[in-house]
Amino acid sequence: MPVTHRIHPPSPSLQTPSRAIRRVRWTALLLAASLVVALAACSNNAGTASQSAAAASGTVVKLSGFAFVPTSLTVSVGTKVTFENMDSTDHTVTNGKDGTPDANALFNQTVHSGSSFDFTFTKAGTYNVTCMIHHSMNMTVTVQ
Repeated sequence: MPVTHRIHPPSPSLQTPSRAIRRVRWTALLLAASLVVALAACSNNAGTASQSAAAASGTVVKLSGFAFVPTSLTVSVGTKVTFENMDSTDHTVTNGKDGTPDANALFNQTVHSGSSFDFTFTKAGTYNVTCMIHHSMNMTVTVQ
Protein backbone atom coordinates (compact mmCIF):
# COMPACT_ATOMS: atom_id res chain seq x y z
CA MET A 1 0.00 0.00 0.00
CA PRO A 2 1.47 3.36 -0.94
CA VAL A 3 2.41 5.64 1.85
CA THR A 4 0.61 8.92 1.71
CA HIS A 5 1.63 11.86 3.70
CA ARG A 6 -1.05 13.87 5.20
CA ILE A 7 -0.36 17.31 6.43
CA HIS A 8 -2.04 17.85 9.69
CA PRO A 9 -2.71 21.23 11.17
CA PRO A 10 -0.38 21.96 14.04
CA SER A 11 -1.55 20.57 17.29
CA PRO A 12 -2.74 23.02 19.93
CA SER A 13 0.37 22.25 21.97
CA LEU A 14 2.55 23.52 19.10
CA GLN A 15 0.50 26.71 18.72
CA THR A 16 0.80 27.58 22.40
CA PRO A 17 4.45 28.75 22.37
CA SER A 18 3.76 31.10 19.48
CA ARG A 19 0.72 32.56 21.20
CA ALA A 20 2.56 32.65 24.49
CA ILE A 21 5.43 34.57 22.92
CA ARG A 22 3.03 37.05 21.35
CA ARG A 23 1.20 37.40 24.64
CA VAL A 24 4.47 38.04 26.48
CA ARG A 25 5.53 40.59 23.89
CA TRP A 26 2.20 42.44 24.12
CA THR A 27 2.28 42.30 27.90
CA ALA A 28 5.83 43.67 27.91
CA LEU A 29 4.82 46.42 25.50
CA LEU A 30 1.82 47.38 27.62
CA LEU A 31 3.94 47.35 30.77
CA ALA A 32 6.56 49.54 29.10
CA ALA A 33 3.90 52.01 27.96
CA SER A 34 2.40 52.05 31.46
CA LEU A 35 5.84 52.65 32.93
CA VAL A 36 6.43 55.61 30.63
CA VAL A 37 3.09 57.14 31.63
CA ALA A 38 3.76 56.50 35.32
CA LEU A 39 7.24 58.02 35.14
CA ALA A 40 5.90 61.08 33.38
CA ALA A 41 3.29 61.52 36.10
CA CYS A 42 5.91 61.01 38.81
CA SER A 43 8.18 63.49 37.10
CA ASN A 44 5.54 66.21 37.41
CA ASN A 45 4.92 65.29 41.04
CA ALA A 46 8.65 65.22 41.74
CA GLY A 47 8.93 68.71 40.28
CA THR A 48 6.17 69.89 42.59
CA ALA A 49 7.86 68.18 45.54
CA SER A 50 11.19 69.76 44.59
CA GLN A 51 9.54 73.17 44.30
CA SER A 52 7.91 72.68 47.70
CA ALA A 53 11.25 71.71 49.21
CA ALA A 54 12.88 74.72 47.56
CA ALA A 55 10.16 76.99 48.93
CA ALA A 56 10.73 75.59 52.42
CA SER A 57 14.50 76.06 52.31
CA GLY A 58 14.77 78.97 49.87
CA THR A 59 13.77 80.39 46.54
CA VAL A 60 15.62 80.86 43.27
CA VAL A 61 15.48 84.03 41.16
CA LYS A 62 17.04 83.75 37.71
CA LEU A 63 18.88 86.62 36.05
CA SER A 64 18.07 85.73 32.48
CA GLY A 65 17.53 87.73 29.30
CA PHE A 66 18.58 90.89 31.15
CA ALA A 67 15.67 90.48 33.58
CA PHE A 68 14.97 89.13 37.04
CA VAL A 69 12.68 86.11 36.77
CA PRO A 70 10.26 86.42 38.48
CA THR A 71 9.91 90.21 38.70
CA SER A 72 7.87 89.96 41.89
CA LEU A 73 8.35 87.52 44.74
CA THR A 74 6.71 86.99 48.13
CA VAL A 75 8.58 85.01 50.80
CA SER A 76 8.46 84.42 54.54
CA VAL A 77 10.86 86.02 57.01
CA GLY A 78 14.04 83.92 57.14
CA THR A 79 13.82 82.72 53.53
CA LYS A 80 17.08 82.42 51.63
CA VAL A 81 16.78 83.71 48.07
CA THR A 82 19.37 82.54 45.54
CA PHE A 83 19.98 84.83 42.58
CA GLU A 84 21.38 82.75 39.67
CA ASN A 85 22.98 84.55 36.72
CA MET A 86 22.02 82.63 33.57
CA ASP A 87 23.16 85.38 31.19
CA SER A 88 26.57 85.51 29.51
CA THR A 89 27.39 88.84 31.15
CA ASP A 90 27.83 90.08 34.71
CA HIS A 91 25.00 91.62 36.71
CA THR A 92 24.63 93.06 40.18
CA VAL A 93 22.01 92.13 42.73
CA THR A 94 21.53 95.41 44.54
CA ASN A 95 18.97 96.59 47.05
CA GLY A 96 17.67 99.61 45.11
CA LYS A 97 15.75 100.69 42.03
CA ASP A 98 16.53 101.63 38.42
CA GLY A 99 20.24 100.91 38.83
CA THR A 100 20.65 103.05 41.95
CA PRO A 101 21.26 101.45 45.35
CA ASP A 102 19.13 102.46 48.33
CA ALA A 103 20.85 104.79 50.83
CA ASN A 104 21.36 101.92 53.30
CA ALA A 105 21.39 99.03 50.81
CA LEU A 106 21.20 95.66 52.53
CA PHE A 107 22.98 93.93 49.65
CA ASN A 108 25.01 94.90 46.61
CA GLN A 109 26.75 91.95 45.00
CA THR A 110 28.26 91.45 41.54
CA VAL A 111 27.14 88.09 40.15
CA HIS A 112 29.34 86.79 37.36
CA SER A 113 27.93 84.75 34.47
CA GLY A 114 27.12 81.23 35.67
CA SER A 115 27.44 82.22 39.34
CA SER A 116 24.93 82.85 42.09
CA PHE A 117 24.43 85.01 45.18
CA ASP A 118 22.40 84.06 48.27
CA PHE A 119 20.64 86.50 50.55
CA THR A 120 18.46 85.66 53.56
CA PHE A 121 15.65 88.12 54.22
CA THR A 122 15.42 88.44 58.02
CA LYS A 123 12.91 91.31 58.35
CA ALA A 124 9.42 91.81 56.98
CA GLY A 125 9.03 94.50 54.36
CA THR A 126 9.16 95.27 50.65
CA TYR A 127 12.60 95.27 49.04
CA ASN A 128 13.44 96.65 45.62
CA VAL A 129 16.16 94.79 43.74
CA THR A 130 18.04 96.21 40.76
CA CYS A 131 21.11 95.69 38.60
CA MET A 132 23.51 98.65 38.71
CA ILE A 133 24.97 97.62 35.33
CA HIS A 134 21.65 97.22 33.51
CA HIS A 135 19.30 99.82 35.03
CA SER A 136 16.16 98.37 33.44
CA MET A 137 16.54 95.18 35.49
CA ASN A 138 14.26 95.55 38.53
CA MET A 139 12.22 93.32 40.81
CA THR A 140 10.41 93.46 44.15
CA VAL A 141 10.71 91.02 47.05
CA THR A 142 7.94 91.16 49.63
CA VAL A 143 8.86 89.55 52.96
CA GLN A 144 5.97 88.61 55.28
